[in-house]
Amino acid sequence: MRQIFFNLIFMIYTGLRLYAQDPHLSQFFSAPHFNNPALTGTQFGDWAVMGNIRQQWGNASTPFNTQALAADVKLFQNENEESGGYLALGANLMNDQTFNGVFRSNYASGSIAYHKKLSRNHRLAAGFSGSYNQRRLDYSRLTFSNQFTGRGFDLAVANGETSLSDMKPFFSLGAGLLYTYIMNNGDLLMDVGLAAYDINRPTVSFLQSDNQLNMRHVGYFNLQSYSRGDQLFYQLSGIFHWQARQNYFAAGGAMGFNLTGDWQRMFLLGCWFREGDALYPYVALNIKNLQFGLNYDVTYSKQNLGPSNPRSLELSFVYTGMFSRSAYYDCPYKNRNVRFPD
Repeated sequence: MRQIFFNLIFMIYTGLRLYAQDPHLSQFFSAPHFNNPALTGTQFGDWAVMGNIRQQWGNASTPFNTQALAADVKLFQNENEESGGYLALGANLMNDQTFNGVFRSNYASGSIAYHKKLSRNHRLAAGFSGSYNQRRLDYSRLTFSNQFTGRGFDLAVANGETSLSDMKPFFSLGAGLLYTYIMNNGDLLMDVGLAAYDINRPTVSFLQSDNQLNMRHVGYFNLQSYSRGDQLFYQLSGIFHWQARQNYFAAGGAMGFNLTGDWQRMFLLGCWFREGDALYPYVALNIKNLQFGLNYDVTYSKQNLGPSNPRSLELSFVYTGMFSRSAYYDCPYKNRNVRFPD
């Protein structure tokens, strides 16, 4: 039999994390590529670079650590108000590890999306993604019953677990649709999207079995508005993941305060909640085309019954740019694809 420690690792990690293609991020709204490939190219500007660093249960002996980096660019932009559109390409990297690096996951993916204006106020986008995934369990750092000598564990002794093997890298396909409604030249913007990942149902196993991932579905919505008179910005967003019998929902909102009168500097304050898990207050600072966001998870689930409260933090950044320096956007936070004259 395996050592209890190994059982805990295998059951906890595979039971809570393996059912999903990617680890979850609290600031999902700052990492659109991981929610729907059709969200590629929806950030402000002609190109964008985004990153998230998350530590979950940081005060535990074996926290989850996640780092994500993404970039996208818009190409062949047609700015006709009634029938324009553009192509967007994206690239994404993610690393996730826990149990002090015993379990590691690495993801590298690319995405492509086409955004089409149906009219002045309505837009539709379709996107596709392909992801190369690698997961590794370091058996040399685990102990098994065969290695117990009576005075401790001898790692030089074979573990005797012939059924264990290294997981082969696997390739995953995704697709998504996104509908966008824009009113009053961008004063109000609404997104509704639906995506599916692991469409090809790749084989994922450490036990030389033919276990296949079930298809993962993601629903996404975003509503944002800013008031020129009150100098305030409002955002509501939510996400719903479901895969086989596993699912979770997160939603919340933020208010932004225009600090300079020209929307070039803005402070945001908000809160989101993740169903059955945590509330997480959120603060962000936007300076022209650079935004930093920070949240802290306040856990209210049964994980909060231990001797200390789980501590989870996440930091994000979004940096955007224009191909033409003369272009000017009235609201640089998220009022995307609405071009204003100098």
